[in-house]
Amino acid sequence: MALTNKDYYKIAIPFIISTVTQPLLGAVDTAVIGRLGIAELIGGVAIGTVIMNTLYWLFGFFRVSTTGQSAIAMGKNCDEAKASSLLRPFILSGCVGGLFILTQSIIWQGALWVIEPAADVAIHAKTYFDILIFGAPLVLLNYTVIGWLMGQAKVKEVLFTQVFGNVLNIILDAIFVLWFDFGVAGVAFASLIVQATTFAIGMVLVTRSSNLALTKYLGQARMTKADLRTIISSNTDLMLRTVCILIFFNMMARTGSRLGADVLATNAILMQVTFIVSYMFDGIANASSVFSGKAVGEKSPGLLKDVLRLNFQWTTLFVIILTVFIALFKNDLVFLFTDIPSIISLFEDMSVWLLLFPFVAGYGLTVYGIFTGTGTTRPVRDSSIVTLLVFLMLSSMSVEAMGNHGLWLAFTVFYIGRFLFLYPFIFQVKQKCL
Repeated sequence: MALTNKDYYKIAIPFIISTVTQPLLGAVDTAVIGRLGIAELIGGVAIGTVIMNTLYWLFGFFRVSTTGQSAIAMGKNCDEAKASSLLRPFILSGCVGGLFILTQSIIWQGALWVIEPAADVAIHAKTYFDILIFGAPLVLLNYTVIGWLMGQAKVKEVLFTQVFGNVLNIILDAIFVLWFDFGVAGVAFASLIVQATTFAIGMVLVTRSSNLALTKYLGQARMTKADLRTIISSNTDLMLRTVCILIFFNMMARTGSRLGADVLATNAILMQVTFIVSYMFDGIANASSVFSGKAVGEKSPGLLKDVLRLNFQWTTLFVIILTVFIALFKNDLVFLFTDIPSIISLFEDMSVWLLLFPFVAGYGLTVYGIFTGTGTTRPVRDSSIVTLLVFLMLSSMSVEAMGNHGLWLAFTVFYIGRFLFLYPFIFQVKQKCL
């Protein structure tokens, strides 16, 4: 049976809503702190967010690969495969999160060396980091839980978990910062509480919705050295891709920091807007990941062809909608985050780059889901490396010549490259279904 628009939007719309709530955590933190009217506080939260996101994105493959393996297991309709696709990454992610806590001083010193924030910004970033590092195991464990639910097309469960967490975050931010005046520590504690709450909810939903006696399959979580090598090898490509993305975002933060506190704060707000747009496209990518993974499990080239078609159609639709929205409101978005005149002026000067973002980024962000959903990860790795090299070469010249505009020119070219250097390998995806 052909995959229809109705089939697709029943999965895509809830995923879009749930995934777009992810960057709202950082956006709400930035907006609430922005109301305090101090650029250094905005910069501190921005730097702290970059550091924590660096840790999480580096191991973001836990969610991506779990979604793909869960979707393939759903296509096979095998309970043992479904349980294994959850339990193994669950154990690994918990161990990695615990390691982050043990090595937090090394992580902080390394972040200072890479980003080089101003001293007054670094103080606030350290406050944010010292609190949220203890949520690292919860975040990574939640990656596997949400990834598994996505792969099983449990859209209502994913939607509830994400939306509830972000509503709670907004409420706690308002209480801790605007009422109790806890400042940066307030937004950090709010996020930590949300991380613990969403993980607990996710575990309850997995238990209730999976129809699996997970205790029966605990043996599937045991890994020999050979099993561990296989898992690590299969995720190496995604990790290297993530390293490239992290270098890119850290270079954006490092360069913005060198251009001054106001530029850093302005770029932080611009980046929050691009994150929200990116995660809307990521919702489409997640839907395509589920259906393409199912196509591999069923060995159905016809289903994969439908996924490719609908992925392009939905991406184009959202490119148009988001471009029109930004064109109408691009000079008003900054007021959601701050009322500092110097930052508002800088934002208005830079907002043209937001207008270009949906078109240059959308197709690369969504086709990526088809590659990861089918386990076709080597092209993802290779295209990411090439794109990063292009960004580094261009930014080294453009920033000196054009300042912050040069940095955002390189930013835009980076997102164009994420599609141009990846899509030509779509034939490898098709071979997985034969």
